[in-house]
Amino acid sequence: MNEEILRKKILGCWHGKNIGGTLGGPYEGFPVVNRLTFYDPVPEGSIANDDLELQAMYAAALDEMERVEITRDVLADIWLRHMNFHVDEYAVAMKNLSLGIRPPWSGVYDNHFTDGMGAAIRSELWACLAPGNPQLAAEFAREDSCIDHAGAGADAEIFFAALESGAFAGNDLHTLIAEALKFLPEDSSLGESIRRTCELWEKHRDWRTVRDLLFEHYATEFRTSVEINIPFTVLALLSGGGEFGKTICDAANCGMDTDCTAATAGAILGILNPDGIPAEWLAPVGHKLVVRESAVRGLRFPETIEAFTEQILNLRKRLVPSVKTYVTPEPDWTVFQVSAEYSMKKNLHWYHVNLREQNWTPVRLPMISGSLEVPEEFRGNGGQIVLRYRFELPADGVYTVLFNTPTSCQVYLDPESEDLHDDRDMLFGRQRLFLEREVRPMRFRCADRPLIFNPTPGGAPQNQVKRYLKLPRGMHTLIIALAPLPSEERIYWGMGIAEGSRFLTGISR
Repeated sequence: MNEEILRKKILGCWHGKNIGGTLGGPYEGFPVVNRLTFYDPVPEGSIANDDLELQAMYAAALDEMERVEITRDVLADIWLRHMNFHVDEYAVAMKNLSLGIRPPWSGVYDNHFTDGMGAAIRSELWACLAPGNPQLAAEFAREDSCIDHAGAGADAEIFFAALESGAFAGNDLHTLIAEALKFLPEDSSLGESIRRTCELWEKHRDWRTVRDLLFEHYATEFRTSVEINIPFTVLALLSGGGEFGKTICDAANCGMDTDCTAATAGAILGILNPDGIPAEWLAPVGHKLVVRESAVRGLRFPETIEAFTEQILNLRKRLVPSVKTYVTPEPDWTVFQVSAEYSMKKNLHWYHVNLREQNWTPVRLPMISGSLEVPEEFRGNGGQIVLRYRFELPADGVYTVLFNTPTSCQVYLDPESEDLHDDRDMLFGRQRLFLEREVRPMRFRCADRPLIFNPTPGGAPQNQVKRYLKLPRGMHTLIIALAPLPSEERIYWGMGIAEGSRFLTGISR
């Protein structure tokens, strides 16, 4: 490919990514239809966004290496040295990597977010390093995605990397989608949802109709799931008809993970037609590459999107154009489990916990994700399950305590008596409505389960996490009382102790 054409397409990719992320950023996470036709509010510069920051992190770290080779181990080491973004799958992967769990297992173990969008948004770098070579771009994406994802979450990055790489050489969107799908397993759930999106568009040719059908079928309370957000991105590419502004607005107007969907759609159009990015869309965000020091540490970054483009062009010339994947044996997961105890009792006064009456049973659990089967006699009607965790803090400091569950719960820290009451001793908690169905049946299943299960310190709802706790060095005890509904055959939760949003490891006792 002509060097100047390549430069223009890579530059268009990053301008499109930056513009789309800034457009969708203010609307991120809401399962509603938006009505954007332009930025609202109109920004004075681009919004910082992990969609761009993490790819800038990779490029800057690879640029410092004598041998530019893209493997899962190289990329995982970049995370350990430079990553400081502890939300959702990033937080889990960082916890796993710090424990010595290497990819692909770092993306699998103890990870509620395997199907999240965190890998899909990192696809453009691999396409820009392997333009017109979807096979190589998909291999790079496979190496990257397994750090913090598995299944559909990994498939999403592979799909977009292949599509974007193909866009450097072709311009028929339907062909690009069809060719990119070939890199996914035949039984990929994401592949099925992308094909369904294309079929629905061909049948209805109406953005709102297809958007609602996709939402009804794929949306859940997991608002960063690839299973809904990748179809939304594909829908916007189809409905936008190649028009830059309409395409990124259609993506953001679908709702859910709007900064990611609009950013990816913008990047793809920027590759396909870099001259098609209107000046009025570029002017408000400008040319600056924004990377927060709070998100990435220990690296120097180009100051502009243009300089970032030159960095990638230079990396491409130094890149080892192949991937060597080494098989990492599955670890012995018992090594990474933590100790806890539980007790099941009848207690009609669920807001009260009497520790003297508990019959404790020891159990070993993953560090974050826990679950227990609930015998029928303890489901509703006064059934109470009490958990006890003990942990040792290495120093006096300010910490975060997380306990995230859909079940009614009370959380107590270092109780001073054995007779606990929620209005006197509770650190935090939630009371779930005591109904078989929490809300009336609605058209969209996303609204049927407003549970907000997001088990990381930076993502859990306010009544299931306590931040800025000043705690002394030494041993601490966490007591959690849960009241299952009659329908809850199994309860589940996510728990952890953190500094800020970074999980602490090795403190369970």
